[in-house]
Amino acid sequence: MSQKNVNITIGGRTYPLTISEQEEAIVIKSQATIQTNIDKLKRQYNITDAQDLLAMTALELATRLENITTNQDDNEDLKKSLNELVNQLSSVQ
Repeated sequence: MSQKNVNITIGGRTYPLTISEQEEAIVIKSQATIQTNIDKLKRQYNITDAQDLLAMTALELATRLENITTNQDDNEDLKKSLNELVNQLSSVQ
């Protein structure tokens, strides 16, 4: 797996990273998502403190991730229940 050096800028600060070529597109997309959220918060709440913007962005992204994880868990429980119901119905016939 080939490694690549890239510079990522978040909140006006640049961070050098060494990542695999496969990760590059995801890292760049993530950088853009973070920066878009920071810009949105700046406009929406008139916040200028970089630490506050980064903390609020981290909270929003973590909340989104938690919601996705919870929904996946709920979907797995639903699938399991449906499979059990199908099995019970099959045994009645």
